[in-house]
Amino acid sequence: MGKSPDEMMAAILRNLPAKTGRDADAWTALIKAEGLVEPKVCARWLKEIHGLGGATAQVLAAHALGGIHDLPPAQRLDKLYDGREALRPIGDRLTILAQGLGAEVTSTVLSTMISFSAGLKFAEAKPVGKGRIDLGLALGRDPGPMISLPLIPVKTADARDRITYRIPLTSVDAITGDVADWLSRAHARTRGRGP
Repeated sequence: MGKSPDEMMAAILRNLPAKTGRDADAWTALIKAEGLVEPKVCARWLKEIHGLGGATAQVLAAHALGGIHDLPPAQRLDKLYDGREALRPIGDRLTILAQGLGAEVTSTVLSTMISFSAGLKFAEAKPVGKGRIDLGLALGRDPGPMISLPLIPVKTADARDRITYRIPLTSVDAITGDVADWLSRAHARTRGRGP
């Protein structure tokens, strides 16, 4: 079985010296010396200036500055959907679908989304305003044969981003078999079994 979100975050912090040459305390001192106070701005700075990956940057920013990662998982979800409670059933349904793809699938509530991983991130459920959740999918640049539900390419400045396509969802009813199929394809691709 996969690690819990808290175990994954602890592992990220524990592995910092081997991956970056600095431990969490050294990174915290650097962040504070830079004068950063907002976790999102800090995470962006860590990615752009220091080349850290997205999850590492978010966990480190939250560790250094406090934030959603300091909360228990249920409170993280509450904070993610604060002011947009109508979207929670969509996110809950996507979480059930993603976790149903295999015992290795983990979900992590971050400050702006729920990330789904099976060793590597294969999808994310990202609330956009109060009206929809974008299901982001890691399908590479060529997602394979299209099914009836079209994909929207993600516009990104960073070619390293895993999420390459998205599907906007405005209700639980919009989570059709085609949506489940695309989610399954993204999972299979990350596990080395897809196109």
